Amino acid sequence: MRLADIIIVGGGVIGLTIARALAKRGAGDVVLIEKDQPGLEASWAAGGILGPQAEADQTDDFFRLGCASRDLYPSFADSLKEETGMDVELDKTGTLYLGFTADDEHEMRQRYEWQSSEGLPVEWLSRGEARKLEPIISRKTRCALRFPNDWQVENRRLAEALVRANERLGVRLITECEVKALRAEDGRVTGVESSSGSISAPVVVLAAGAWTSLIKSTGTPLPKIDIEPVRGQMLCFETHPPIAQHVLYSSWGYLVPRRDGRVLAGSTEEFVGFDKDVT
Repeated sequence: MRLADIIIVGGGVIGLTIARALAKRGAGDVVLIEKDQPGLEASWAAGGILGPQAEADQTDDFFRLGCASRDLYPSFADSLKEETGMDVELDKTGTLYLGFTADDEHEMRQRYEWQSSEGLPVEWLSRGEARKLEPIISRKTRCALRFPNDWQVENRRLAEALVRANERLGVRLITECEVKALRAEDGRVTGVESSSGSISAPVVVLAAGAWTSLIKSTGTPLPKIDIEPVRGQMLCFETHPPIAQHVLYSSWGYLVPRRDGRVLAGSTEEFVGFDKDVT
C-alpha cells in the first residue's frame, strides 16, 4: 500500500489548482490521481468564460465566491507565467450581455439594479452604445449590459500551465488511474481504492466534478454525493481578423472571441449521462 500526505482526486483545473497551492505551501507529499490525462475532460472542453456577473440572477454565497475567484485571476495568471513561462491569455476586455426582446430588457434592468446596489461594476448601454463597442452585433439588439470585470481565459493553456507547474513543484501525478472508492474508518477517510491499488492519506480532496458521484466508499458508510453530468456542445469558427473583442452573451447563448481569430459559439445543455459524443 502506497502512502501520501494528501490525495487529490481529479485532474481538472480545480484539482490541479488545489494541488499547486498545497505544494507551494509545503503540505508534504501531494498526490493527484486522474482517470485519464490531467485537464482533458470538462476543463479542456470549456469556453474559458470567467463570468459570474453575466450568469447570475441573484446574489448568494456561491455568486460571491465566483466573483472573489474571478478577481484573483490576474495575479493567478501572472504567477503561473513566472513559474512555467506560459501565458494563459487572460483577456480583460469584458463581457457584453445583449437583450433582444422586452422580456430580456426587463430581466436585464433587474440585474443591473441589484448588481449596482451591491457595488459591482456593471454598465447599462443603449443599442447604439453597444454597437459602437462591437459593430458586429445585430441591429435588433435593444440594450446591453457591460460587465468590465467578467473576463475570459484560454482554458486549455491554463490546464497545460497548471500541469507544468505541478510537475515542477514535485506533485505526484498519477494518470490513467480511476479512483473506485474512498476508504473510511470510524467516520474518517483514510485513503482511496483505485484501479492501480490502494493509497493511504490522512486528507483526501474530491475534485472529480461530475465523476464524483461514481466514487463509492468502503468501511464506514459516507454520505453519497449526487452530481449530474450535463453535456454541452459548442461550435468553433475561424475568423480573420477577429470579429469582436468582448465576450458576447445573451439568453440564447454566447460567443467567445480568441486572440488567434477563433470564435467559440455555445452552448447546449443535454442530460445524457456521461455520453460525450457530438450530435
